[in-house]
Amino acid sequence: MTGSAPVSGVGRVGRGLPRPLRVLSLRARITIGSTAIAAVVILLLVLVMRFQVVSVVASATRTLLDADVDPYVATLEVDSDPDLSAPGNLQLVAVVAPSGDIRLSTMPESVERALGSLTARPAGASLVDVAGSEYCVVIEHPVNQAGRWTVVAARNSQAEAIVVDDLTTTLSLTGLAILIAFGIASWVLATTALRPVNRMRREAERLSVAPERAELPVGPAQDELASLATTLNAFLARTRQATERERQMVSDASHELRTPLAILTTQLDLASLDADDATALAAHIDRAKRSVARLSRLANDLLTLSRIEESERREQDGGPPPLAAWTDLGDEVMAAVDRVRLIASTKDVTVDFELEPPSSAGGTDEPRYRLDTGGIAQLVTNTASNAVAALPRGGGVFVSWRTEGTEGVLQVTDDGPGVPESFIPVAFDRFTRPDEARTSRPDPDPATGAVPMPGGSGLGLAIVRAIAERAGGTATLRNVRSGGLEVTIRIPAVHEPASRG
Repeated sequence: MTGSAPVSGVGRVGRGLPRPLRVLSLRARITIGSTAIAAVVILLLVLVMRFQVVSVVASATRTLLDADVDPYVATLEVDSDPDLSAPGNLQLVAVVAPSGDIRLSTMPESVERALGSLTARPAGASLVDVAGSEYCVVIEHPVNQAGRWTVVAARNSQAEAIVVDDLTTTLSLTGLAILIAFGIASWVLATTALRPVNRMRREAERLSVAPERAELPVGPAQDELASLATTLNAFLARTRQATERERQMVSDASHELRTPLAILTTQLDLASLDADDATALAAHIDRAKRSVARLSRLANDLLTLSRIEESERREQDGGPPPLAAWTDLGDEVMAAVDRVRLIASTKDVTVDFELEPPSSAGGTDEPRYRLDTGGIAQLVTNTASNAVAALPRGGGVFVSWRTEGTEGVLQVTDDGPGVPESFIPVAFDRFTRPDEARTSRPDPDPATGAVPMPGGSGLGLAIVRAIAERAGGTATLRNVRSGGLEVTIRIPAVHEPASRG
């Protein structure tokens, strides 16, 4: 299946091309396509130029013929018995008297024989076919006292056609030479333009060998190929990061699962040895249940992280982000606090909360956030439950949900022992736990005075950060000077309109 994807992609790219072109390289396609377009343009230019030459030649011929007949017409209009002089060299002119006699002629013999029919024609220019030869003639009928005369001037059209054909041949050969040169230039330019693509291809081949170091080259020009390489490098970077996260997560999860599984195996082995002792067997079973519960929490946390990352990928691919109004999130904060209170009641820990709604809460301009009610419930549950687990009996946790500027702020503060300062920079990393403070021991550590919390999966704060970052926000943690720990999550409001629900 993996190997067939590129083939189908190529088929889609070349689907609009004729079948013979689909097997050619991109360079060949560019060259053939550009050369074909150039051939059409050159052909049109040759045809247009031929048409223009024919038009110019026809206009020039008519002008010359008019110039040939004008002196004779002017003479005949004022003189009934003119003394007509022969025209210049290569001028074909004939003058026919009213009686039908030819008074002057430099016409070929075949044309002279047709002068009788030409005298009956109206004045103007026309084409005459005489003995297989085509002539362009201009006929004028000047009138004087002697009657109606006929003046004819002619030129052989075949000579003009030969000139036009020779010019067309010359233009065609020139156009062909230009087309060949254009094709070679297109091939060279396509080769040069696609050279970065070949470098990108060679570098992409190295991905299978050293994917963690491979990067597509970005050329100095700010063109489409540079943009493509930049986009692909960003994609490769995200892919490497995702792969590294998954690899690290699998490694960390394997390490985390090893210890509780080993403990559970040992507990079951001990339970089998004490099968005849009901009291010892019950104790082993109880400890095994706690190990199973820890494994279950770890599996649920891993699944939660996976779902958050999957939702983030869907949003990056254009999926709709979750949107919720401040009031809806505030209602879920109260519900989550009530659930945490059930856990806190077994330790006599007080959990209080405060909501500070914005002035527009409940209105049409109420702030909205890229966070659903399930996400904020997870934030409250993870942070407040960690605080409850770390506190001694009689401790207190305070949860607040308010707005500061354009941000929604969720803050969870406790009056417990806090955490070591060295733990704060890595507190939101996966599978990290404080070494000294907030572990599972009920009494303060003699060396540090910290009251430990029960060991968890090490994913609670990682989930908090993942949810906050998915919503475009941040999560921070700090020790309070007066004692205790403060977790602050800031979520920026979105400005696009969205319907509630």
